[in-house]
Amino acid sequence: MQTKVILSEVEKITIGNTSFFSVKREIISKIINLLGEVGNNKQLIDSWKNILVNEEEKLFEPKISKGENYLGLPYLILDFPKKFEEDNQFAVRSFFWWGKYFANFLLLSGNDLKKLLPTILSNYSMLINKEIFVSINDDRWIHSIDTDYYSLTKNLSVDEFENTIKKNGYLKLATILPIADFDIAGDYFVEQHFFFQKLLS
Repeated sequence: MQTKVILSEVEKITIGNTSFFSVKREIISKIINLLGEVGNNKQLIDSWKNILVNEEEKLFEPKISKGENYLGLPYLILDFPKKFEEDNQFAVRSFFWWGKYFANFLLLSGNDLKKLLPTILSNYSMLINKEIFVSINDDRWIHSIDTDYYSLTKNLSVDEFENTIKKNGYLKLATILPIADFDIAGDYFVEQHFFFQKLLS
């Protein structure tokens, strides 16, 4: 029976590197704090409440989730505002994916989609004038923004955009901030909230 472990030169160096884990904890802690600030931003909360009237208070309570293995890499998610009912969903999801990017998603389905889609279609020029992606896959929980799952809205006509949403039964919009721009991630998340609010108004 083979019991010997063979390591590459890179693996030999990595297995003895304990400082990485303390640095990782510090980075994750800083990003959790950043997401917490976004989720507790009073101006954002008040402006969402002006758009999403008659909603339960829990919709506006931020929730931060974290994990170690989204396609093999750690991640953090802020859901705010958030509604995850079986057939009715409304969420703005702020996403950090280790080594990849920061992203902001707007997810709508069910009654909220039916109610807000006409406004979004009337504001379609806002989507084609920026680097905004739309999910073209039937799985709404994919956060890997690539050409297999997402398309730039500027590459779709308004009819193609609408037909994609109706076929999939949900709308998911996304924007990306490169990981190298981590120093402006907080401003990016807040700006995207305001952009989504304008799109829905």
